[in-house]
Amino acid sequence: MTIGISRPGAVALALGLSALALASGLSAPAVAQQAHPDFSGLYFPAVGPGMRTQTPNPLPYNDAAKKLLADYEKHFTLDDDPGRYCIWPGMPRAVWGAPFTVEIKQRPEDVSIYWEGYGMYRKIYMADRNPPKQLVPSAMGHSVARWEGDALVVETDKLKPYPYMTRMATSSAAHVVERLHLEERTAANGQKAKYLVDELTLTDPKVYTEPVKVKATLQLRPDLSLIEYTCTDTLWDDYLSQRGLTLPDLDALPGGGKE
Repeated sequence: MTIGISRPGAVALALGLSALALASGLSAPAVAQQAHPDFSGLYFPAVGPGMRTQTPNPLPYNDAAKKLLADYEKHFTLDDDPGRYCIWPGMPRAVWGAPFTVEIKQRPEDVSIYWEGYGMYRKIYMADRNPPKQLVPSAMGHSVARWEGDALVVETDKLKPYPYMTRMATSSAAHVVERLHLEERTAANGQKAKYLVDELTLTDPKVYTEPVKVKATLQLRPDLSLIEYTCTDTLWDDYLSQRGLTLPDLDALPGGGKE
């Protein structure tokens, strides 16, 4: 059965949509774009039961990877942790990460994520917006997304190997699929709060016998801000100390109106 709309009716409908758009301060195309959730905002890793889960736990290393793990644990200590030397955790480890602020900027063509920790950033391209191709593997890989209802489904590949066996190691064969969606819950203080939930599945047949599933949760925290974080300063200071060098103190110079 086909239901037709008369020309006057179509005109009235169009005028009604335009009026709605003007009343909200948006153009008609912008109203259509807002059909999907907007993840933009400042977030902080949520804490508490169920906020971060991993299945299976411990990780299901295959036999070859178990041998590498045993050798790694024999020779590497906490002092050899890659984070001390500014190595990005990258995907999939970055999604739950350390306790640092995360900022998300969403546009129709992409989603940009900035981590305070390590100064990491990630770009997620929308599949229907002609995403660019990635030429070389990287820590964050190449992420392309599509909407399935209110969930953003992201597929990531072209990841460079992360051979640190005690920190969810991954090979170049790793493939990550995420489903991101917003939820409203009651926070610990009794107030309603918004949460961004990331349900992630890691597949890496070179390392694991089965997919690894992780759920990570960020809480919307508009009261926070990103601050500068760097671990390279310490590495540089160590180098200067080894060389017996001291940098000049420019702030000790007179003038400039500073007492």
